[in-house]
Amino acid sequence: MHTPEEPKNNPIVLIGVFSLIVLCVLGLGGITQLETTRRINGRAVAAPDAGSPVAQSTPAEPPRPRAVHRLADHPLLVTPTRLPSVTCALPVFGLSDPELSAYYKAGVTCLDQAWQPALVQANLPFDPPALDTAPDLTDGPCGTAPAESEAVAYYCGRNRTIYMPTQRLRDNGGGDRAGSHLATLAHEYGHHVQALTGMLRAADSKIVDAGEETPAGLEMSRRIELQANCFAGMFLVAASGSIGPGLAEEAAEDFHYAMEEPPEKNAHGSPDNQGVWASHGFTTGVTSSCNTYAASAEAVG
Repeated sequence: MHTPEEPKNNPIVLIGVFSLIVLCVLGLGGITQLETTRRINGRAVAAPDAGSPVAQSTPAEPPRPRAVHRLADHPLLVTPTRLPSVTCALPVFGLSDPELSAYYKAGVTCLDQAWQPALVQANLPFDPPALDTAPDLTDGPCGTAPAESEAVAYYCGRNRTIYMPTQRLRDNGGGDRAGSHLATLAHEYGHHVQALTGMLRAADSKIVDAGEETPAGLEMSRRIELQANCFAGMFLVAASGSIGPGLAEEAAEDFHYAMEEPPEKNAHGSPDNQGVWASHGFTTGVTSSCNTYAASAEAVG
């Protein structure tokens, strides 16, 4: 039996095959280079470089509440601000020391509720005052306690405390008239509002510069005191819905019966002016009506 032989390697064929392989390899390389250099349309989705964070806009924080040490152009006096109607849970009025103390404490709570929203709205700071209801006044951070003939109650700006001595107020102050006690408390709280807003510090600075007993110093003292009356009137109308219009009007009217001071010691204003400024706050109910610092000298005499 015959078996055919395997074909022998022809050199020409081998050279042709090798050349074909080389051309194929070069062709694939060119295609790869073409694909890597071709521009691609689209949006990059890769994360940005961690070293270059993307700036994000954040809402600006409102300025922190702060006192404004100005007077006639104080923001609270330039922009009319009204106290909201508040519900006062006053206890039954009584004349014993514990009963008067409870009455004053409840009154301060209601005053806080009335004044806090107004000061927050004006971006002014708010903190409740301290309250001292000891039967009589003693010396404290503001120095020697005033004599009974000088004051039956007072406010100390150094420790933000309202002093309402129950014995003085019962015997030489409001007596058995609830409206008179409430008027005194609202007046002293008016000084606390002045301290919180920065007006009290600004006014006290002018008194120190002028001299406390000088005509200019006494006039500035009257502007402070009469504004506190006006602030008290604002509170009384805001609380009238809960305490009753009769008690609110009785308290507002009480300022007309203030004690007359001699001209050389007139630091509170005449009884007429004291009543007028309390009426401003009670009838209008807005802070701009209490701008005693822009009033004429006669209006604060």
